[in-house]
Amino acid sequence: RLLKMDLSFLQVLERERVLEVLHRDKHLRKIEEERIRKMKCDLQDLRRKGAKSYARQYGERTCARCQRPLGKFWNTGAVCRGCSHRICSRCRVGVADWKCTVCHAYREVKIRSGEWFLEEKAKKFSATKGLFELRLHEYKCEKQVINLPTTSKPTIVALVV
Repeated sequence: RLLKMDLSFLQVLERERVLEVLHRDKHLRKIEEERIRKMKCDLQDLRRKGAKSYARQYGERTCARCQRPLGKFWNTGAVCRGCSHRICSRCRVGVADWKCTVCHAYREVKIRSGEWFLEEKAKKFSATKGLFELRLHEYKCEKQVINLPTTSKPTIVALVV
């Protein structure tokens, strides 16, 4: 979205400085967008590489990421808390609260791109009615008051919505 700015009130030197800052900002935004795009592409590649193909036959006891067979006594695999797939010990990131390589990469993309913040903000503010909306609703209810003409005192009736 383009925003037109009137810089005519600034002196020439001030105008040049403002334009320099805007050009630098535009350049840095492009670099950041490219970095985020690359991270997302890397994540997609990692997902594709680790995805089980329906064309091939896999045993029930294979790692969901590298497709190596899982043992019955050691390296039996464990279920990832992120995706619920059985993962071998080589395809885990972290020790105590581990995730598989794909879930870990997905989390890193969310953190480094700032998407987690936007998601949390949307969760926090979209579902609840704010004070403004409540006051607006009260105001609308108050405005729906009808004066009924009578010969005696006027009666005020409030409509309930």
